[in-house]
Amino acid sequence: MKFDFPKDFLFGAASSACQIESAYLEDGKGEDVTGYYSKIYPEKFAGSHPNDSADFYYKYPEDIKMMQDLGLKCFRFSISWSRIFPNNPDEINQAGIDYYSDVIDKIREAGMKVFFDLWHCDLPMWVIEKGGVVNREFIDWFHKYAEVCFKAFGDRVDFWSTINEPSINIMAAYAYEHQAPFLRDMDLAIKACHVAILAHYDVVRLYKSMNFTGQIGAVIHVEPTYALTMDEKDEKAAERRFAFYSGVWMDPMFKGYYPKILMDYPWYTSKLPEGFEKELADNFIDSDFISINYYSPSFVKYADNGELDYEFVKNQQLPGDDYGFVVYPQGLFDVVNILHKTYPNKDIYITENGIGVKKEGTLDEQLVDDYRINYLREHLHSVSNAIKAGVPVKGYFHWSIIDTWEGYAGGYNFIFGFIQVNYQTRERRPRKSYHYYKEVIKQGSVY
Repeated sequence: MKFDFPKDFLFGAASSACQIESAYLEDGKGEDVTGYYSKIYPEKFAGSHPNDSADFYYKYPEDIKMMQDLGLKCFRFSISWSRIFPNNPDEINQAGIDYYSDVIDKIREAGMKVFFDLWHCDLPMWVIEKGGVVNREFIDWFHKYAEVCFKAFGDRVDFWSTINEPSINIMAAYAYEHQAPFLRDMDLAIKACHVAILAHYDVVRLYKSMNFTGQIGAVIHVEPTYALTMDEKDEKAAERRFAFYSGVWMDPMFKGYYPKILMDYPWYTSKLPEGFEKELADNFIDSDFISINYYSPSFVKYADNGELDYEFVKNQQLPGDDYGFVVYPQGLFDVVNILHKTYPNKDIYITENGIGVKKEGTLDEQLVDDYRINYLREHLHSVSNAIKAGVPVKGYFHWSIIDTWEGYAGGYNFIFGFIQVNYQTRERRPRKSYHYYKEVIKQGSVY
């Protein structure tokens, strides 16, 4: 069976600065949380450091040529904040601006659209030292950074994301010790999330005031959440979990308020700052599009725990990858349909989707990644079916274009890229999946 895509569909791939750039403190770049904490707590990062990654900082012309050969319609990447503002919110590093400007020019010269994240997962250390995202001055710092980027690159960037995966880069950082600065304080986490939403509003308003022709939003990690049974308590528990993980970002960004299902729970509302509802209403500005990262669903049941009254359950019937994700292509179809119904009249971009497999065997053996081809095929089937069902999915970005540093989740031990990196020589070689995706893009269809 043939699964077709519209002629203007954006077949893309993604990566991020801190995961492939290397050149960690070169040309004036400042310390960021990923590199700093990987030195302080090497055990949290599988003994790895971002400086040892793919060396995109120096090899980007070669990599962009490979993207052009692949036929990508758009490349999603990020700007390292600490490469632009290395030491404080006032000192600008021109070398960083020049570097990203040339990257953008070469992407465009290769015939691709440009999708840039302002903040992926690498906050400057000076932000943490000044109080982090909890400090309301963060809004001003982020504004200054965004303004410099918009002025330097805004005429050439098609899509902007303010924040990538805040459920991980903020909530997990402050509440679950999974990201720098590795705290476990839910009260602090929810306050930080609120500040981040206000910062998002501020930067979206700034961008729109500058009259560029591009679009702006934020990239949200989504997990379609399924109830253990059809019992009403379990189904409501699944709604609360989805609201707490994804809706808590998307409702403010598209509606101007937090999910109503969370407002009935003092465990949540008591942690928000006084006057939060008015702050959201007074500062709200709509985002231009929906962009989501989808890897895995979650499964829950009702639990009377005095918090949001749910607990996770494991689905034993679905396969998983080595990285820990449940492989469930139907979940991608389900979640874009849910989002289309919840936030109608918004184009949807799938900004990340991929499979992580442990690095085993020789480099030659690792070039044969039939598992990735199967994964890609089945997920693109779901995207095509969603489009046929009337969901305005406009683009798909596979994670990742090239092998990545996965930080606390596994360092360099997992394979994600269409393009293999030999970390001893930095040689690049296309995997089997690269050639498969090239044919998909060329044909505009998947079998």
